[in-house]
Amino acid sequence: MVNIIWFLMIIFGILVSFFYNPVDFTNIIAQSAESSVKLCISLLGIMAIWSGIMKLCEKSGLIELFYAMLRLPMKILFPNLENKNKKALYFIVMNIASNMLGLSNAATPFGIKAMEEMQKINIKKDTASDYMIKFIIINSACIQLIPATVISIRANLGSSSPSSIIGPTIAVSILTLFIALFIEAIFRRWYK
Repeated sequence: MVNIIWFLMIIFGILVSFFYNPVDFTNIIAQSAESSVKLCISLLGIMAIWSGIMKLCEKSGLIELFYAMLRLPMKILFPNLENKNKKALYFIVMNIASNMLGLSNAATPFGIKAMEEMQKINIKKDTASDYMIKFIIINSACIQLIPATVISIRANLGSSSPSSIIGPTIAVSILTLFIALFIEAIFRRWYK
């Protein structure tokens, strides 16, 4: 289905280009491709740096400190998960710590591992458990202390103060997380 949608979008784009100047259209495509590659390379650099920092944090025991700091809130958000599968809680904390540092791409492997571990204790294998649903919500609306990717993009686009978004990002992400958890609690009670 997705392939059909992409195919139709490409055909529609080609048809629309016939009604406009094809030379200008081709130039725009080339410029967009060039800027996309530049953006990917710059993001790759910031991802490599932060992934390396996360690896150092893991080796130095800083991740264990994150685990200790976030363990109590996670035990409240995921009651009895530590008793059922301690690895799942560990990967959840790793994912949230990565997301809090703005390393969403580095957080993805931890998120996948957390879901795999939670699936092991899931009674209904074809349905997401309450733990999984709550984790997806927290992962999607996670508090970001350092929005590294956005800061990198702003710096590459010539912002005079790329890190000026840190305060608003923290405020909005905290508010979003609480609203998302509130809505999840309402729906969980409603559909039980």
